[in-house]
Amino acid sequence: MNTDSSQFITGREVAVLDMLNARDRRHAIQQELIRTHNATVISFTLNIPGPIKVFPLGEMTFEEGIRLIDSQLHAWKIPVLEKRTIRDFTGNEQFWSVKGDTLFIKEILCLLEDSLSFGRLFDIDVIRTDETKVSRTELGFPGRKCLLCSNDAFVCSRSRTHTVKELLDKACELMKDYFEEKQAKKLSSLSMQALLYEVSATPKPGLVDRNNTGAHKDMDIFTFEASAVSLNHYFEEFALCGIENGHEPFSRIFARLRSLGIQAEDAMMTATKGINTHKGLIFSLAILNCSLGYMYANHIPYSPDTLLSINRKLVADVLEDFKDITAETARTNGERLYALYGMKGARGEALSGYATVLKTALPILKEELKKDRSINDAGVITLLSIIATSEDTNIVNRSSYEEMKELQARIQTVLKEKAHDTHELLTYAKELDAEMIERNISPGGSADLLALTYFIYLYEQEL
Repeated sequence: MNTDSSQFITGREVAVLDMLNARDRRHAIQQELIRTHNATVISFTLNIPGPIKVFPLGEMTFEEGIRLIDSQLHAWKIPVLEKRTIRDFTGNEQFWSVKGDTLFIKEILCLLEDSLSFGRLFDIDVIRTDETKVSRTELGFPGRKCLLCSNDAFVCSRSRTHTVKELLDKACELMKDYFEEKQAKKLSSLSMQALLYEVSATPKPGLVDRNNTGAHKDMDIFTFEASAVSLNHYFEEFALCGIENGHEPFSRIFARLRSLGIQAEDAMMTATKGINTHKGLIFSLAILNCSLGYMYANHIPYSPDTLLSINRKLVADVLEDFKDITAETARTNGERLYALYGMKGARGEALSGYATVLKTALPILKEELKKDRSINDAGVITLLSIIATSEDTNIVNRSSYEEMKELQARIQTVLKEKAHDTHELLTYAKELDAEMIERNISPGGSADLLALTYFIYLYEQEL
């Protein structure tokens, strides 16, 4: 889908005289910095076609450019003597006075431009102390190419090969795509982090952790790590599904999401040699990543209540899977438990918008961390609360509905009595782990909810 720049471009138009004055001011600042420090100067602006030079998407790009250049200078240990910023409707400008080899500085900044999908929009001048600029071709780099074709930018500009609207549409497309991809990669990274936090949290009753394999004979912590790595790409795709299709009805977005989920399950099974480590989390993290992507694309501010609402809209038809299911026709454990007890499992959590995570577990995790408990200990205590309050179909499958209720009552009592004693709670979790291993009970659904809680907590920290 082509990008229409008109949806992004708002602001004050510049006249020719405005641009001439801005150019003179830029040159004066460069001269002043050279006189003051007798050092190389870096001058950074954006190549924005058209009469409006400053608008929100462009300002995001400008700030990102500053961050990326700062990162390069820091990584290559290039001392910065002074920084100066100009913010004006004629175009934002950033200056650095730096100490180092001028040709080398130009080289690393050319490589930076060429490594970025929207690097063509960067105008980074590197100026010697004699006030001459180092050109790209001087270092063997090709000249700047046109935004729209493979010709030299100077040739297209001189002959006016393309309209301003065409160039501006392309510029906005490059900026928009860069930030969408960056957001999707960030959500993917947080998903991976949440999976690793969950499997590493110890002691977890009946579950794989750093101490043991819980009530599982076919998997260990390395199986979970291999599974998590195999899913990294798909977490990004789940987020992009919400970002790129944010204009579509929720039912169509969810259909696209399910197709991606099937592919992710296949990748997981390949990585684990047929062991189901994260099937439930693939379903749940697909929904959460997609919803957060949808909110990003539609400029919907984040709050737990808003995310819950979007989740519910996305999965409104999910219980169609259980339509007309009876205990006799049930093909899976999930369908059997729905027919017998009305337990909706992962689908029910999704249909609630992940209320257990957003309304119960997340506040508990935050409260435990406020008590200076570690991310591990806070996670274990949060897990106990999740087991005590949510209907875990994994527990029922390995025991019974009545045993699950009895277990929940016991945990609730312990949480109430030992609420302020971290050592006692962790000791109880370890004792419960031994009991559940002996009884071959694994609260896998609760573990999934802990991973989702970690994910949303980490996302909120990013905000």
